[in-house]
Amino acid sequence: MMTIYAALEVDGRFERGQIVLDEPPALPEGTRLRVRIMVDSEKPKKEWPKDFFERTAGQADLSLERPPQGDYEVREPLE
Repeated sequence: MMTIYAALEVDGRFERGQIVLDEPPALPEGTRLRVRIMVDSEKPKKEWPKDFFERTAGQADLSLERPPQGDYEVREPLE
């Protein structure tokens, strides 16, 4: 039997004693795996980068204009 080694990186989290993957890997059902777990101790940042709004505000070159909306359809009243 020939062994094929491939690296697959998937984000996940540990919940109630189980590892939950954010995205299931595209592998055939029943594929045997050897799994290595790497713990990322750095918490994701939940804040905007410094000076984000100062650098981005007014940068889009957009000229938005609302076209005429026309007249609405007059319908017979419901009974």
